[in-house]
Amino acid sequence: MTNRLHLLFEQLDLATEHALAAAEALGPRAYTPPVPGEWAAAQVIHHLLTTEKRITQALRQTLAADAGALRPGTYKNRLRALLLRVALRLPGLKFKVPPMLTPPPAPETIAPLPELRAEWTSIRRQLEQVLHEFPGTKLNHTVFRHPRAGWLTIGQTITSVLDHALHHQQQLHRISKVLG
Repeated sequence: MTNRLHLLFEQLDLATEHALAAAEALGPRAYTPPVPGEWAAAQVIHHLLTTEKRITQALRQTLAADAGALRPGTYKNRLRALLLRVALRLPGLKFKVPPMLTPPPAPETIAPLPELRAEWTSIRRQLEQVLHEFPGTKLNHTVFRHPRAGWLTIGQTITSVLDHALHHQQQLHRISKVLG
């Protein structure tokens, strides 16, 4: 794993810990939507976990496939990755869940937060393994197709996972404020 990927990975760990801590601080209210029709904190955590699980699976499949089939990134890829990053960092901007990801289930059907934490730890270790195994010669090749930004390199992919977590931290903060 390159130094840059390692730093991104550490930032992702920190962002995940903050998100989980924010939801856990709500206690049983983590399963209560702040207002009808909005997500509860547990649903946000479930969504982040599901997204990271899908991305990790996609990256593992890419690693298992022929590395020679990977295409070099282009300026268009960089521009789209940058636009995604800006959009995810803008406060208050909302997005619909992409069609390939189903919205989170009803709050009462989501596993307890300690179980989600344990599952997330497992997924995170898998992601770490993918990053360790990733060939250094392919760092500038596209490896993951983001539903909105298109093809991303491994660094852009991890950055988008981090930005996604930070985007939802804002949402968790709003939920915490409403639920007090």
